[in-house]
Amino acid sequence: MKKLEGFANEYLIVLPREILREFDQSSILKQLYGTDLGFYPNAQYHYVHRPHGTDEWVMIFCTGGEGTVESRDKTWRMTRGSIILMPPNEEHTYFASKNHPWDIFWIHFSGQSVDEYLAPLYKDKPDFEYLDEKSEDGINYLMSLFWQMIQALTSGFSFESVFYDTQILGTLLAYIVYRSKLPKEKKNMGNEHLTRAIQYIYDNLDKHISLEELGQYLGVSGSYLSRIFKKNLNMGANEFITSIKIKQASHYLQNTNLSVKQISQSLGFSDPYYFSRTFKKVYHISPAYFRNQFGSGIKINKGV
Repeated sequence: MKKLEGFANEYLIVLPREILREFDQSSILKQLYGTDLGFYPNAQYHYVHRPHGTDEWVMIFCTGGEGTVESRDKTWRMTRGSIILMPPNEEHTYFASKNHPWDIFWIHFSGQSVDEYLAPLYKDKPDFEYLDEKSEDGINYLMSLFWQMIQALTSGFSFESVFYDTQILGTLLAYIVYRSKLPKEKKNMGNEHLTRAIQYIYDNLDKHISLEELGQYLGVSGSYLSRIFKKNLNMGANEFITSIKIKQASHYLQNTNLSVKQISQSLGFSDPYYFSRTFKKVYHISPAYFRNQFGSGIKINKGV
């Protein structure tokens, strides 16, 4: 018996092509976007065989139970923490264990910059990539990214929702590439506190985040946090927070009609002038000039 869809408590989201075409003006969305996304819990009898693959990349992240993924010449056993990336137009088969069916998050994705995101994973051409995440903090972090993508789209396909998902997807791919290239002794990112710290930062981008507050949340000292950020990311915690916020600001400037003041407030800057000075230190031009030079001209700030 082979079941293709329809699991209890499942989430299944298909982004209509018409919606993506609505946002063709956005240079950001063209670079990376998800087309299908979901979560299948206890997916008994789940079976998929694609003799010619798909037009998009496919990612499966197993959070429980067991399953199997097969290419033409390789087989991977999937358990909690297993992640696999399957390139476009390549035959593949995957299925749940009969006795311990898997729980999986999955996403199909494409875009002009996908190969650039994933290039560190393969030598000559796109290939299957398998990663076994052992850290529970790492697994929880990946689960939180998938849930954020799912929750953003369950309320509708607004520009803001789709745009938000592209940014989370980029973070997800960057994390997988980073983890795959770490030496085995550093697979816990050097310290699991770092994973929780990064998640807290992304969850609170709209607030002012101090090193002391971050340390209190994690139950460690600020100086300890500074050391693990510098050791693993080659920058201090405050520098990392600022870089993430300014990068997010650049996306808002390019793809929304929010004012500079609104953007600064949405990213936890109480003083828009301080925000502008900080932005200029990173990009060497003011936020207003950045928008004039690189903005897409999109004036969408409501649901579709």
